Amino acid sequence: MHLPIYLLPVAGLVIGVLISLIGGGGGIFYVGMLTGLFAISMDQAVSVSLATIIPTTLAASISHYRAKNVKPKAGFLLAAGGIVGVVAGSYLVTIIPVKVLKIIFGIFLLIMGIGMIISRKKKQDKEEISENRQFEEVNANKGKPISKLFIIKGLIFGVLGGLMSGMLGTSGTPPILAGLNSIGLSSLEVVGTSVMVLFFIAITGVITHSAFGTLNWLLVILLASGTITGAIFGPLLGQRINKKTLEKFYGPFFIGLILLMAISMFF
Repeated sequence: MHLPIYLLPVAGLVIGVLISLIGGGGGIFYVGMLTGLFAISMDQAVSVSLATIIPTTLAASISHYRAKNVKPKAGFLLAAGGIVGVVAGSYLVTIIPVKVLKIIFGIFLLIMGIGMIISRKKKQDKEEISENRQFEEVNANKGKPISKLFIIKGLIFGVLGGLMSGMLGTSGTPPILAGLNSIGLSSLEVVGTSVMVLFFIAITGVITHSAFGTLNWLLVILLASGTITGAIFGPLLGQRINKKTLEKFYGPFFIGLILLMAISMFF
């Protein structure tokens, strides 16, 4: 049994609140929810997800740019690769059978869920060590001119992020973060530059999906009305919730949600 689309604002509200409390674009949850709960086709779910990601990444990009956390050279390099990848991914999603796409997305969700479980277990022990190592790597890379390897890395990781975004409707975050880390940016620079790259990827994805006729603006409006409302009330709610309680809740909740969505993709 699937839910009627007029309940999309409610579902968007819930995800909007949760995402605003823990961060992220939410693309991975939008696609799973749209296909699993509302029986929306994979190609439409992908395009709607990308359209809904745009406001989040735009606001974050402006905020990080003002805080000087954005590295334009690295960002535009990955964005160039991302644009190529998302155009290719947006086309592939129109010719690959829905069953195959759902299996690909299900495998991706399983990998994400398992990765979250592993990182959650190791986070407390390795967080400080990881930060120190990254700091050393950043200092070691400062002052070096832009090399061919820098350009190749940026374009490759950008294309991978774009492909993931165009085909699966996610923000394409993992390859983008990996690429920015590999070229020596600091933690804050990685976060700030990544949201700028993801904004350009999402914009390109929406334009491309619109050209292919897979973007349903009614679904975008219904879902975005809920997510925007949730994003407004989420921080207000967060002020009243104990942070330790929230951390204990959202980790297992999202891991469980991701794994359930992954399983549903195979049926």
